[in-house]
Amino acid sequence: MVSVSPDEVGDLPSAPLISVCVPAYNNGATIARCLRSILDQEGVDFEIVVVDDASSDDCVAIAATMLRANDRLVRNEPRLGLNQNHNKCLDVASGSLIQFVHGDDWLLPGALRTMAACFEDPTVGLAFAPRRVETDDPGWQRRYGQVHTRFRRLRERNHGASLVRQMALRGAKDNWIGEPTCVMFRRQLALDAGGFRTDIFQLVDLDFWMRLMLRSAVCFVPHKLSVRSHTTATETTRVMATRRNLLDQQRVLTWMVVDPVSPIGIRLVAALWWLPAWLALAIEVAVLGPQRWLHLKSLALALFREFRHARRFRDDNGMRAIVSR
Repeated sequence: MVSVSPDEVGDLPSAPLISVCVPAYNNGATIARCLRSILDQEGVDFEIVVVDDASSDDCVAIAATMLRANDRLVRNEPRLGLNQNHNKCLDVASGSLIQFVHGDDWLLPGALRTMAACFEDPTVGLAFAPRRVETDDPGWQRRYGQVHTRFRRLRERNHGASLVRQMALRGAKDNWIGEPTCVMFRRQLALDAGGFRTDIFQLVDLDFWMRLMLRSAVCFVPHKLSVRSHTTATETTRVMATRRNLLDQQRVLTWMVVDPVSPIGIRLVAALWWLPAWLALAIEVAVLGPQRWLHLKSLALALFREFRHARRFRDDNGMRAIVSR
């Protein structure tokens, strides 16, 4: 196992096909199960890159004992936060394909080999599969256990924009693809699309997947290849409780309007959804709170700021208008 700082990433052995990135934070209780599921994968060349976000438990110590000679352990000081830690993974990975595995999730046998086969088609930029869910929240299981079934006519190979259009027609408020552990994608495509945004919280995965899907074909594997561990104490639950995700849907819709590769139909659908979604949220905040005046102020400012903010994100990332079909 090679332990490196982010500045030392350049001098590494020849790149493997897949970088399995584990963005970890205080996963001491589950990191061994996660890493063992990766180490047991066969039939494909991969590295493991654990990027620990300043954990205060024994997560790093456990990971260090399990990684192989060419695997890497990167430690952030100070903590970057969940979204930026995913971007750090993209920065330090050396494989042409990226597979995230969160520290409390795990892969099922054959997952990497099965997903990697999708990318023999050079137009495929993203592949996803159903996942098995283990949760202590029956309501969450009912709502999010089988998210891919919301697509119509989901095939093995799909035009990415057509899947985005289906989600846009429903307001782009739910992730029909799944969490990072059930998705594999091309690293360069992700970098070209700007990586994970740090101003979107609950829907950050959805926003990222949609940007990749607008730029590539999408492969669907109809077999469960990973396990998603969800508890009521997850970061997503905390985000929703504090309403940090207040403007998530507006930012996803705004981006679809300004993305240089969005087809005109998707732009129109997103634009038509923007004001109704804003009004529904304003009514919800006014009636239910919490912190209604603070959140109503944020919503009022969004009317003037969000499109400018999205264009700045586009320009800062030099967003490419190149689409692979």
